[in-house]
Amino acid sequence: MNDRLSAFTLIETVDPLTGHVLKTWHHSCGFVVKVLPRPGFSRRFAALTVPYGSIHTRFETAGQQSLVPDGTAHFLEHCVFSRDEEGGLLGRLSALGASANAYTSHTHTMYYFSSVFHFEAALDLYLDAVLAPYLGPDRVEAERPVILAELDQYLDDPDTVCYVQLLDRLYENHPVRQDIGGTAASVQSITSEHLKMVWSTFYQPGKLSLTLVGDMDEKQILQRLADRLENSREIQGEAILPDEPTHPVEAKVEKSMDVSAPSFLVGIKDPTILPQTPLYGRELVMRQRMARLTFDTLLSPASPLFEDLFARGLINDSFGYHYACEPSFAFLAAGGESKDPLAAGKALVEGLQKAFAAGLDPDLFEIQKRAAAGDFVRSLDSIDHSGLVQAQCNQHGLDLFDYPALYDKMDAKMAAQQLAFLSDPSSYTLSIINRQTEE
Repeated sequence: MNDRLSAFTLIETVDPLTGHVLKTWHHSCGFVVKVLPRPGFSRRFAALTVPYGSIHTRFETAGQQSLVPDGTAHFLEHCVFSRDEEGGLLGRLSALGASANAYTSHTHTMYYFSSVFHFEAALDLYLDAVLAPYLGPDRVEAERPVILAELDQYLDDPDTVCYVQLLDRLYENHPVRQDIGGTAASVQSITSEHLKMVWSTFYQPGKLSLTLVGDMDEKQILQRLADRLENSREIQGEAILPDEPTHPVEAKVEKSMDVSAPSFLVGIKDPTILPQTPLYGRELVMRQRMARLTFDTLLSPASPLFEDLFARGLINDSFGYHYACEPSFAFLAAGGESKDPLAAGKALVEGLQKAFAAGLDPDLFEIQKRAAAGDFVRSLDSIDHSGLVQAQCNQHGLDLFDYPALYDKMDAKMAAQQLAFLSDPSSYTLSIINRQTEE
C-alpha cells in the first residue's frame, strides 16, 4: 500500500449466513468507506451519506451557535443535485449511463447512483458535486422557484397535508413537526450564506461515509479518494434540539380539502425517545426493527384488526402504516382513505389498544420475524437495495451483517415491554382530511 493509501485502515467482516464480505476502510480524517464486493456482477452502486437532515436547523460549531431556515437541508440537496448547467449533475450522470438520485430525510441526506459502465467517472462527478459544490447566489436563485413549485404541489396533496398536520400535533417543539421542504416563507429566506454555512459544517469528509457495492477496482477507488482527502479534517459541528413533552399537543386535528375521498392518519408518539432521552446505535436499530415487526403483527392484512376494520368498510386497500424511529424521535402513522374518517380513526385507536392489551400473538410475531429475516437475506443479492440499506446503517455505526443477530434476540414479550406506550390513550393523535362541502 502506497503512502497515501496508508491513511486508510481496514476492518473486514464475513457474514456467516451468506459468506458475503464487508470491508470497512477508515481514513485518518474520519471519512468511512464501506465496500460490499460482488464479483461477477456488472452493475455497481455508490452512495454518499451526509449526517444532515431537515431537523438540524440549529447547530453549534466551535462554541458558536447558528440557525438556518426550515427547508435548508432540502434546498442544499437541490443545489448539489442540480439540473442546470446543460443538464447539471443529473444530466452529466445520465450521459454516462448512470441512474442517479438523492433525497433529504429528517436526519440525513443521501446521494446515490448505480451504473454498468463509466462507474469511476460517475463517482468522480458525484464526489465533486458533494465535496466542492457551487453555492453562489445565482445557483440559489435558479433552484428557488423549482423548490417553491415542489412545495405547492405537496400542499395540494391530501396525503401530505394529513401527514404534516399529524406531526404538527404530535410534537410541540421538535423540528420534526416541520415539513422537510420547509414553507414558502422559509424557502424564500434561504440564502447562499446559509447553504455555505451548512456545507462547511456537515458536508466535510470527516463526517461523511461512502458505500460501494459491486465488482470494482477497490484500490484504484481508494487512491482517488486519498488524493481528495489528503488535507481533510473533521469539523466539530453538533445539532441542537429543544426538549420535547412526552405526549402529543392535541388528540385530534381536522382540515377540509377538495378531495375525492376523505382520509385519516392515527399517530402514536413514543414518549421514551425524545431529544432529552435519545437512543443510539444498536439499541436504536433493535427498537426500529422490533417495532416494525410489532406493527406488522398488529396492522398487516393478516392481522385480526385489519380484517375487522376492512369488513366494517372503515378502511380499504389504501390503508398503510409507517414507523419512524430516529435518535431523538419515534412515532407511528397509520391510516388511509375512509368514507367515515372519524369513525375509522377511533376504531383503529381502540383496536390497537385492545389488541396490544390482549398481548401480541407470539406465533404471528415469529412468522413476521422469519419473513423479515428471509427478505433481508435475499435482499443482499440486490446491488442497489443492499447498498442503500448499508448507507443508512452507516449513520448508526452498524453493518448489514448485524441484522440477523438482532432478529434472533427479538420476541413478542420483549416487544410488548418496549412498546408499552401503545396502551396509553394519551399517546395518540388523529389527523383527518374531510371532503370540502359546497356552500
